[in-house]
Amino acid sequence: MEIYPVINRCQGLDSGLYHYQPLSHNLHLIADWNPDVEALIFDAWKSTGQQDIPQVILIVTARFGRLFWKYHSIGYGLILKHIGVLYQTFYLVATAMQLAPTAIGGGNSEQFCQVAALNEYEESSVGEFSLGSIKQINNWVHPIFENS
Repeated sequence: MEIYPVINRCQGLDSGLYHYQPLSHNLHLIADWNPDVEALIFDAWKSTGQQDIPQVILIVTARFGRLFWKYHSIGYGLILKHIGVLYQTFYLVATAMQLAPTAIGGGNSEQFCQVAALNEYEESSVGEFSLGSIKQINNWVHPIFENS
């Protein structure tokens, strides 16, 4: 699995498409903010029901050859299980950091591969995850809990 953050608005980072480098624990800029990167944000916004424009999207990719050479027919199932474990970790960490996490059930892997200059048959997006700041609403109680 590889992680490609798409930054729309994030303090301390310029907008654009990055690749997370796990060994050095840093981000490598792949593409500055441009209409193609903006289209990735717009596509995620449409996939979330057009609530709020995502501040950060984490696009998760799989390098298919790494799993399929050994696991053949169950490789894709393993990728999906790994996505589930990664999403759970994203949710736990984001919640602990008081961020607003959301798994996204859609995405345009062909468009992402074009922007990131990837061969979609070797490495392609298999999941997207949105992060943002939590909106603070003072003294607001959800109607379901008013009588509790």
